Amino acid sequence: MDKIGWRIFMEGMISVEVAKMQCEMEDAGRCKLTVKACSKGLVLKLLEVTHGQWLYRNVHVHDKVSGEKAMRRKKSIRTELEYQMSLGENGLAEEDQYLLELNLDGLDHSTGEDQAIWLLSLKAARKARQLGENRDNTAAAGGIILALGSQYCPGVILEGESAAAILVAPGCNA
Repeated sequence: MDKIGWRIFMEGMISVEVAKMQCEMEDAGRCKLTVKACSKGLVLKLLEVTHGQWLYRNVHVHDKVSGEKAMRRKKSIRTELEYQMSLGENGLAEEDQYLLELNLDGLDHSTGEDQAIWLLSLKAARKARQLGENRDNTAAAGGIILALGSQYCPGVILEGESAAAILVAPGCNA
């Protein structure tokens, strides 16, 4: 058996040496199974074991509610949700404060999709409030907002023939 290896053996391939040993047992009268029946039964049992291991692994790793990947994802969602809850109403517009009403108890018995959507909604509401405040501050200063990647920088439009020319405030990477 050492010659063919464990993986190959577990896939249902058996060494001819096993057949020889079974033949000797049959000839000696110590076994009533034929070589063919014994080999067939052994291969069947090996395939049942490997299939059972495969099924267990699929459920353990890939199940959307209780699998390992799902549990890691839900733990990450829970951590972020708890952080967002700890921020409270800070950074939320009054009309978005309903988003703080969430029951985390259902997370363990679900796929986490609803909570992930809620989390994205809460983050979007906070970002919208932040952008609105930036826009208000810039408008009050008499400038505009330049979107540079994920940064927003106040600038001033020059008057005159070159309306497209924009001065960027110090500290902005243009």
